[in-house]
Amino acid sequence: MGLEKLLYLRGVGAEFTDCFGQYNRISETDRQGILTCMLLDNTQVASETMDVSVTQALFSDESIAGQIYELDALPWTQVLPEFQWCFVDEPWISLYLPHSYNTDLNITIHCEHGEPIVFNVPFSALKVVGDYRIPEIQGSERQYIQYRLDLVEYDVKTYDVKTNKPCTQTGITDEGPSDFPVLGLGYHTVTFVLQPPSALISNALLDTQTFHGTLMVAPRVAYQGVLSAAIQGKRHKPWGVSIQLYSLRSEAQWGMGDFGDLEALIALIAAQGADFIQLNPLHALDIAAPEHPSPYSPCDRRRLNPLYIQLQSVPEYALLATEFASSSWQEAITTLNQDNWLDYPKISELKYRAFARLYSLFCERHLALQTPRAKRFHDFVAEQGTALLEFAKAESIRSPREIAQNEGFYLYLQFIAESQLELCQLKAKEAGMGIGLIRDLAVGAALHGVEVQANVEQFCLNVSIGAPPDPFAPQGQNWGLTPLDPIKLKQHHFRHFIDLMRANMEHCGALRIDHVMGLLRLWWWPLDKNLGKGAYVYYPVETLLAIVCLESQRARCVVIGEDLGLVPPDIIDRLYNAGIYSNELFYFCRDHQGFKPPSQYKSQSLMMLANHDVPTLVAWWSGSDLHLRRKLALLETDEQLANALAGREHEKQQLLSLLVHQGLLPETTLQDIDISSLLTAWMTLGASGNSALYSVQWCDLLADSYAVNIPGTWLEYPNWQRRLPQGIKQVVNMPEIRQRLQNIAAARQLPH
Repeated sequence: MGLEKLLYLRGVGAEFTDCFGQYNRISETDRQGILTCMLLDNTQVASETMDVSVTQALFSDESIAGQIYELDALPWTQVLPEFQWCFVDEPWISLYLPHSYNTDLNITIHCEHGEPIVFNVPFSALKVVGDYRIPEIQGSERQYIQYRLDLVEYDVKTYDVKTNKPCTQTGITDEGPSDFPVLGLGYHTVTFVLQPPSALISNALLDTQTFHGTLMVAPRVAYQGVLSAAIQGKRHKPWGVSIQLYSLRSEAQWGMGDFGDLEALIALIAAQGADFIQLNPLHALDIAAPEHPSPYSPCDRRRLNPLYIQLQSVPEYALLATEFASSSWQEAITTLNQDNWLDYPKISELKYRAFARLYSLFCERHLALQTPRAKRFHDFVAEQGTALLEFAKAESIRSPREIAQNEGFYLYLQFIAESQLELCQLKAKEAGMGIGLIRDLAVGAALHGVEVQANVEQFCLNVSIGAPPDPFAPQGQNWGLTPLDPIKLKQHHFRHFIDLMRANMEHCGALRIDHVMGLLRLWWWPLDKNLGKGAYVYYPVETLLAIVCLESQRARCVVIGEDLGLVPPDIIDRLYNAGIYSNELFYFCRDHQGFKPPSQYKSQSLMMLANHDVPTLVAWWSGSDLHLRRKLALLETDEQLANALAGREHEKQQLLSLLVHQGLLPETTLQDIDISSLLTAWMTLGASGNSALYSVQWCDLLADSYAVNIPGTWLEYPNWQRRLPQGIKQVVNMPEIRQRLQNIAAARQLPH
């Protein structure tokens, strides 16, 4: 019973329903393996050679009892939780007091932005919401009561922060409700002075004590922005394009798409009436391993990848333009720009060599002379705080010898990258985009990256996350990312999660959260295979959603949750009620009759025709994606390929029939269809749908056939390295692209 209770308290799941609706029981061996990974100290790494005595100690009766006491009983003895939260329209505080306590209370809330508020609360105003009995020696027990203190049901006083004198009345008085709420959104500090009654003092059970905690006051829904106007029929439904930023091509770039190319794309599609550009994750990657370029396997999700910096836009560049125009630089740039696939090691070496020259000039012309630009740099570093300094220090240590610099160099690169991204969002809004940039937050970070190693006390280092086995991936999926530990996350007052939300909601109008089901649960794989085959671990979803909504409102950032795959029912309604937008994918938006008509798309969603994990329409229509899967042994036999191709022909006919039925194509056959016309009709179909947001991949607009990423491959295919066939300047003069964008814009207009 003790072990089962500990598994429950730690959030280790016992069962789940798979994608076919089948019930699955997780074995006790697998659950205990995950618990072992959780209980090991950060200095104890699970391995095949792990001493048996270590696991025996972890699961001794004494150890289990101690863990249960810490997680279940101890919080009842702490009077005021160190972190708690409530909704702004229903503010309250929880208190945990001994059963014998019956004295009036004095509580002060120091508002994050505003005056402190003093509550003089009679004991009778407290509402009992629970109790807990802690056994003691010789059969006795201590009883604690959880009270709820509603903050709108009695007189309170606010105090002027300068004079410390009462300045107004708030709350509900004898005359009725006040005109404004007691607390606004934010993270407020609560101070509670516990004055024990004389009886308690004489028994020496409780001394006068002062307790401090954080009260997070959150909205019920995330920020809606232009979507509110669209829902009310006051503007067109937002639409845009999704891109892999590195894949953009231009003559001025240094081997890969950068923030300068993003600016050019903003100008192009904003002129067509687009509201947003949806980006791949821009997170910093492992500087020591540029050959591993997946944006979903980041080193640190709070920092930007400096390779996206456009060198020509850095102020120091102008003074070095002559040097960079020399043949030695230009030959290297030209070589990189000619290839259709990115060479990350060479791009990294070249751009970091240029960065070093720019930084040297910055030190000489600005830091040494303490110019206004130097002040802006120092202000940026101060605003970013310890996390940025830790990142810069780690980058300095981990950088390959040929590009290694001091810590200031890496601070400078983040300063430049953030400035350029901020300018892109400003340009998007100035151009009339309703949303601007949509950023993407990866679900986890790499074990040896800065984010995890600088915050090891909040992560579980002995596991990685992924998905359980299913017919599509019989061995399961292991993404090689290290998860936050839900208990440690709570013990650290959710600070890291808050920082992640805040950092990724900067310089954008919306944020897509990859694998948003991770707010509720994540599948954990032990790094040591002897510890089992994994299990689901559950997170405090209500708190995490409240944080998302609060940070969304503060940043004025719409939130989209990527909910593709195995989506538990527990998360669906929560996301909907919180105003978080679902993420539909056209290929998967189907039922037993075929592809769903546009009228059946989810209204509170982002409809994407395709994303980085599925083939482009050109590849899908031709079946080249299936032939490639056979070549890569993802389809193991020719028979499997033949079956897949036959199924694809059936799906193609379903799509063609839908397009004809919707009046977007004339009656025709699969053999006679023109692929360019098909692309235009397909994009118009999706745009005419019921979804609040709609996007099409830039590579689909350009009729590219190459995959961005093929799940299940690593070295077998050059994932995340494809450069697009046409540059942005070329696209401007392509009539079929303009026609597709015009069709999309027209389909997103309000009905007459």
